[in-house]
Amino acid sequence: MRSIREVCVKDHGEDEVRGWGNRPLGNRWIEPIKEGHVWVIEYHNEIHGVGYIRIYAENGDQMAHIYGLYITPDVIGQGLGQKLMNLMLDAARTEKVRAITLDSSLTAHDFYKKNGFKDSGPIKCTDIGGSSVRGYPMIMNL
Repeated sequence: MRSIREVCVKDHGEDEVRGWGNRPLGNRWIEPIKEGHVWVIEYHNEIHGVGYIRIYAENGDQMAHIYGLYITPDVIGQGLGQKLMNLMLDAARTEKVRAITLDSSLTAHDFYKKNGFKDSGPIKCTDIGGSSVRGYPMIMNL
């Protein structure tokens, strides 16, 4: 949530971040952690980043969707976001995923493009935590 509130706010503004970056986490991480496709960045005994990719079967193909790649301002610029991305891409390749999709924040759009993702549609708004959040649907074929 800090990443959204302190990093993404620069591109998205307070209105978009209000619900998106302040919603309760609840139990949303239990199943992804059990699936084994969640990684965290630990720095000084605190979590400062998370990456989550969901791999699933669709019409006989292995597919994947990146649901999150966030890092706090404390560790930005250390290459840790790239390490999380590499872990997710390695997991997708290991499971012979055909394509990976994601909805990029405005902030991360260039990062994903540098990693080989392409826009798969126009910018869209998604309701997250009661806020309308702009994002780019993206895809990478493997």
